[in-house]
Amino acid sequence: MNHSEHTSEYIGRFAPSPTGLLHLGSLVAAVASYCDAMKNKGKWLVRIEDIDPPREIMGASKGILSTLNAYGFNFSKDVLFQSTRNQIYETILERLKKTNATYKCKCSRSTLKNISIEYHECRQKNLKFSPPFHIKCKVPNLEINFEDLIQGIKKYNLFECGDFILKRSDGYFAYQLAVVTDDYCQGVTHIVRGIDLIDSTPWQMLLNSLLGFHQPQYAHIPILTNELGQKLSKQTFAKEITHENPLQTLIKAYSFLNQSPFVETPKTINQFWQHAIKHWKLNKIAKVHSIKI
Repeated sequence: MNHSEHTSEYIGRFAPSPTGLLHLGSLVAAVASYCDAMKNKGKWLVRIEDIDPPREIMGASKGILSTLNAYGFNFSKDVLFQSTRNQIYETILERLKKTNATYKCKCSRSTLKNISIEYHECRQKNLKFSPPFHIKCKVPNLEINFEDLIQGIKKYNLFECGDFILKRSDGYFAYQLAVVTDDYCQGVTHIVRGIDLIDSTPWQMLLNSLLGFHQPQYAHIPILTNELGQKLSKQTFAKEITHENPLQTLIKAYSFLNQSPFVETPKTINQFWQHAIKHWKLNKIAKVHSIKI
């Protein structure tokens, strides 16, 4: 595993999944993550999280990368595609099995809805099944606390968070396992992302600790919502951002991040980034869950 050794260098990342093209909400997350990396004279990596083929849209990966280029993001051309990394995920899963942190489970979410972890049979008896089955991580009865660089101190009881899937019954690796593996392998030190992912953080921190990986710093920004209060996403038919007027769209995205206003409106994408990076302050971002567009 080519983990870049943990140094004092800041390494950030933006990790979209190709279930559609970028919308305004994903652009806001990209701008926040990029400005924070650049302000800290760090690196900004792009990773395509294409581990869920049934949900992917043909051509979306290419579209996402060309949009990031059109909007003036400066990132390493060495983009990591998760779909190429099954061998590595399998190795990590084997390591977790050796720590007795996993079990096989055939139950659906709805079956488990009203069952407390202590009474979940697959978990207690470590039953032997023939496929298909999920492989899950068995969480300890433990509290996990971390200081979010935007939202402040967060506390989670892992039993209340519940167990989570590492490998799905259809054979695909699950998000939590893939993201922790790749953040480690890429030496990611800081994760700036939407607050809709904050509840994944305790699980990711648990995996880091089970595997002996370093804990990155987390910062969760508010999500954008539509007039119905729904998160902008492919599911809520959020409009894709186009290449038509990148500068105007960047200025609009920036306006949701509560940063220093422009003295005069930038005339070029380059001017926009110069201002945005120079005046960037992570702690000015609103400590709220969502912002209506």
